[in-house]
Amino acid sequence: MKNDNLFQGFPFPKTSEQEVLLTLILQGHVSIFDFPYLSGFRTRVSQLQTVHGLSLDRVMDKRCNKFGNTYSYAIHKLPEEQKEKAILLYNKLNN
Repeated sequence: MKNDNLFQGFPFPKTSEQEVLLTLILQGHVSIFDFPYLSGFRTRVSQLQTVHGLSLDRVMDKRCNKFGNTYSYAIHKLPEEQKEKAILLYNKLNN
């Protein structure tokens, strides 16, 4: 049985692209650490931007691995003015 509160009333995502988009809508940002199991994470983010025209801000951050080496990764943020467009896109993709 699906828990509707989990997705704050949004329909359950049916694709990985919808899952990334819904996470953007609900938490306002996504990074590779939100989807360690999704090998096409960067492709999904790129599709949202290039195919669907969603404008995202990208902030680079750094982490340190277990060997002490520093690496960079992107945090993709959904600007507040793009939130309504993202919700409409999610509903369109989910139909």
